[in-house]
Amino acid sequence: MKKGKLPNFDNKIKLTHLIIACLAVAIVTAILTYVAAIGGFGSKQYLDDARRYVEIEKIIDDNYIGDADYNELYNAAAAAMVKSIGDKWSYFMNAEEYEAYKLSSSNEYSGIGVSVKVNSSGEFEVFSVEESSPAANAGIAVGDIITAIDGEDVSDKTLEDVSLLIRSKVNKDFPMTLESGGDTKTVTVACEIIYKNPVSSRLLDGNIGYIKISNFEAGSSENTKKAIEQLLQTGATSFIFDVRNNPGGLLTELVDLLDYILPEGDLFISVDKSGKETVQTSDKVSLKNKMIVLVNGNSYSAAEFFAAALQEYNWATVVGEQTTGKARSQITLELSDGSAVHISTHKYLTPNRVDLAEAGGVTPDIAVAQDDEKTDKQLETAINALG
Repeated sequence: MKKGKLPNFDNKIKLTHLIIACLAVAIVTAILTYVAAIGGFGSKQYLDDARRYVEIEKIIDDNYIGDADYNELYNAAAAAMVKSIGDKWSYFMNAEEYEAYKLSSSNEYSGIGVSVKVNSSGEFEVFSVEESSPAANAGIAVGDIITAIDGEDVSDKTLEDVSLLIRSKVNKDFPMTLESGGDTKTVTVACEIIYKNPVSSRLLDGNIGYIKISNFEAGSSENTKKAIEQLLQTGATSFIFDVRNNPGGLLTELVDLLDYILPEGDLFISVDKSGKETVQTSDKVSLKNKMIVLVNGNSYSAAEFFAAALQEYNWATVVGEQTTGKARSQITLELSDGSAVHISTHKYLTPNRVDLAEAGGVTPDIAVAQDDEKTDKQLETAINALG
């Protein structure tokens, strides 16, 4: 809530009525100053909102029998305010969440390079270790059970607690205690900022180049183009682009990749709050190999528009399940305390001017449900369609 944001009350003690009254005056004055700076738009509403917020704080301060965490009060109020607009793609992030968000947007994260699950015994079991990661270098292996982090027992913690505890050690070396094959070991591991390539690829039988795009965050387009070129050099004659479980990402990454693949024409249209349209276009250079795009119900946003554009150009066959229908883009605005608001600002239309939010997502050309975890029927269908 940038407009007249209240101070941080982390260490606030019980205040007298006089001090709270003075605080209320100060806050209202600050809001009036802000309102004047932006030309007075909505000034009475801002003032009423500030007064109501201060009144509620005063009630809590005067009457609540416990000790209120005022930072949590602010975060809850801010989150509720954004949620109340009714847009499921808009949300508030506290400072810690925003830091993690910024890392994820660059395909980076703070960690040690492991994936952890809660096993059937309720233990925190390592089920994957990234090659050359801090965890791998420290000797942590798949199947190890994490029992303590930096001397702190984790038996009563949640999986999220364990993840946060590890991430809080960023740029530090710390001890981790594990059970491995019946033995207990303590290793020293470094929590680092790790880049995770969102693109993986391999050559399948039949000279089919398979490319998995995990997201459209920073580096995804360049890495996808590199994968295409490498697969072409190794004999690929057709491609499967897998954007299942892809949450989307950056507009610039999507535009760059579509421009590389598609011929000259419109890629998609963005429409702002005033109705102004901006058209993203492609040049004449294109990839002419036969293609299939794999999608499912967890294909969001940029992943959907990637599939929709190739489908509408008749450039690829879409295989899988109906996508989500997230045809809105957001901007993230940082507040003065390091928290942020992620809010929808544009709607997007496909090259044929389809609003995927209204259409309920991208409809596959070949619908295939993925109901067997052991067999990837969607990938099998895509391979057969190229054969």
